[in-house]
Amino acid sequence: MVLVYAISQAPAVGWTATRTLAMLAASAALLAGFLVIETRAEAPLLPLRLFRLKTLAGSNAVSFLLGASFFAFIFIGTLYMQQVLGYSALKTGVAWLATSLTALALAGPAQILVARTSAKLVMVAGMALAGAGILWATQMPAHGQFWANLAGPLFVTGGAIFAFITVSIGALAGIADHDAGIASGLLNTSQQIGGAIGVAVASTVAATHSRLLLGQGHAAAASLTGGFQWAFWVSGLTALAAVPVTFLLIRRTEIARAVAASMQREAPAPAPAG
Repeated sequence: MVLVYAISQAPAVGWTATRTLAMLAASAALLAGFLVIETRAEAPLLPLRLFRLKTLAGSNAVSFLLGASFFAFIFIGTLYMQQVLGYSALKTGVAWLATSLTALALAGPAQILVARTSAKLVMVAGMALAGAGILWATQMPAHGQFWANLAGPLFVTGGAIFAFITVSIGALAGIADHDAGIASGLLNTSQQIGGAIGVAVASTVAATHSRLLLGQGHAAAASLTGGFQWAFWVSGLTALAAVPVTFLLIRRTEIARAVAASMQREAPAPAPAG
């Protein structure tokens, strides 16, 4: 939380200001202190031994990047619709249905692909679609139209559902039953922290570049749009960064066993004889 606050306030007080540097140092010290305590505690809140499982560590890393990119896209996209295009809250919500419709349409096929092909490749596809959709949004103009400029990025980004499903499976790969709750909580935490940091970074980039354009004499709408475009670049590249992470850390055999275990748990119990 200290890190998120430091990043979000840096454009106003300055990145080299004493306050900013102090909060960044404090966040680093708090994280280091947490890790030291967890390594020495008899019953740690977060057993660091879990990270020895490459697929679990990789899934949480992808989950962090997914949250950082996807949630930032929703936040910045909403600001673009309301502050630049003048959409009401209701109209903005209806526009976001495009992303939800894609996710709903692909949820079933995603589960089939996970079971019949490689869950690792499905995860890559999800992050690639998320990154492609967000990068497409960098082309949104100051006087954009829904079908001409917004619909494409919104529909494509809904393909992130492939990643949401597979990181949930990978985060439990190789986990013993007594650690399942911790692993599930870790996944949720990594995604939420990623979202908080992603929104803070994207909004900082957008605000900084928008002020720069305003200072150069650009119109308010053009300045806001330029800042949002830069934020989309950062978020899109963040999503694509998960692709090499997936290939490096996710183990095909581990996630395949996790998929098989998940399907076994979901399979209906056999009817009693007689």
